Amino acid sequence: MEYNATITIRSAGDDADDALISALIDYHPAVSPSPLAQGAWDATITLSAETLGQALTTARAIGEHLGGMVGLEVVPTAAWDRRAAQEAGPGGELVGVTEAAARLGVTPQAVRDRIGRGTLPARRLGREWAVPVRALSR
Repeated sequence: MEYNATITIRSAGDDADDALISALIDYHPAVSPSPLAQGAWDATITLSAETLGQALTTARAIGEHLGGMVGLEVVPTAAWDRRAAQEAGPGGELVGVTEAAARLGVTPQAVRDRIGRGTLPARRLGREWAVPVRALSR
């Protein structure tokens, strides 16, 4: 069965997101600033396991290997997808940094700065940031 795990890591440095992506590359991570703790990052990965307990144990081992783990959530991928669809609701579309900057009337660097400060929600998908369109209308 497939599970999604969100590992919350308190990590210092300007390249914490890149470091998490590199460390978790085999799990195809999505990385974003965490709302759970100042200076923390959420890394969401997908993993296979026979049971929820096995998925928790695996995700915990991965998180502890990264160091600075301050949170962990593991749910079946089907449940994750249902929740994501509910949270996205209408306007669940995502855009890249350049498009977000154009819609906000700022530079792409200003968008990246807002993402880094946690004032603009976004997810790191591979090497690129994805910003919810609904966050741009506030």
